[in-house]
Amino acid sequence: MGGWCPCPLYGEECAASSTCEVINLSSILIAWFFLPCMACGAFDSGGIAAATDRARQSPDSNAADAVCHDVPPASPLALLLDDPADPTPIVVEPDLASPGDKSGFTMLDPTPLSLMRNFNTDRPDVTESPYTVDAGHFQAEFSLVEYTHDHGYGERTNGFSVFQANLKIGLLNNLDLQLVLNPYQNILTYGPSLSRRDSGFGDAEVRAKLNLWGNDGGKTAFSVMPFVRFPTGSGGLSNHHVEEGLILPLAVQELPSGFDLGAMAEFDLDRNDRNDGYGVDFVHSVTIGHKLFTEKLNAYMEYVGIAPMRTSRAYLAYFDTGVTRALSKNLQLDAGINVGLSRRADDFTVFAGLSFRR
Repeated sequence: MGGWCPCPLYGEECAASSTCEVINLSSILIAWFFLPCMACGAFDSGGIAAATDRARQSPDSNAADAVCHDVPPASPLALLLDDPADPTPIVVEPDLASPGDKSGFTMLDPTPLSLMRNFNTDRPDVTESPYTVDAGHFQAEFSLVEYTHDHGYGERTNGFSVFQANLKIGLLNNLDLQLVLNPYQNILTYGPSLSRRDSGFGDAEVRAKLNLWGNDGGKTAFSVMPFVRFPTGSGGLSNHHVEEGLILPLAVQELPSGFDLGAMAEFDLDRNDRNDGYGVDFVHSVTIGHKLFTEKLNAYMEYVGIAPMRTSRAYLAYFDTGVTRALSKNLQLDAGINVGLSRRADDFTVFAGLSFRR
């Protein structure tokens, strides 16, 4: 039979209906098998495609190019673990045309996976990170287990906590909201004649992080982090008063020999030792990090000082060190130790943690 019929794959017409039927069947099979690959890279369901990837179009098409959107993963686990066969590096720098490319994304209009910044966490060091969680995405950072020991002035203290969590959600491209929870703490203090145990839920914090520069590029980054601590702790785990503060973290990247530097100034409005008024604790820290043997393994060293002002406390100094191990672009393990340098500081704290995002 003669005649003409439209061919949806190429936007042209075929010479005969029989030919058109073959082409229509071929177009369905091609689209079903290969369209995800053509749009975002071969079998890439984890959103690792670069920001500049574009959907392929036919040579005869006059339509404008469309930004390639990520194909949803087959399961939530695919967001955390890389495909072993995927040769893409674990950390992919976003190739943005300008810093304003992501400013329009919000919690209700999330940042596409291909435009997300590198995975940055506030743990395991004390120095906070100035980088925020991408808009519309969730990040969780857990201290899976933590043990603290101190012996001095006639007392010996052993502290144990599990699953301390920092839960974050990106509100805007440069703003996230955080909830810090202490679901279980157990502190046992041995004195000369008696011992005391405090256990249960600890205090909770609500924090916000506003990045002022360097969130998506540049050698430095800086943010402001106000927080409020609520007296949700039980018994001796809380002073039963609201406390608040302001954290100012700074990051400096691309230092000589591949080092990165972080620094933090923190002003805490805390209850004094007598619990009859407020004073200020000035927390200051500096940390330096470097890769170890591979892009996925990093180590850090850190100094932390706590200077009391009208809180009737002594100056506390710590030396901290630890490692982080990236299991994927969205999943990280860490472990470390904090060692007290001053007489009043805890002797040591050891910990292990896990962080992920989606």
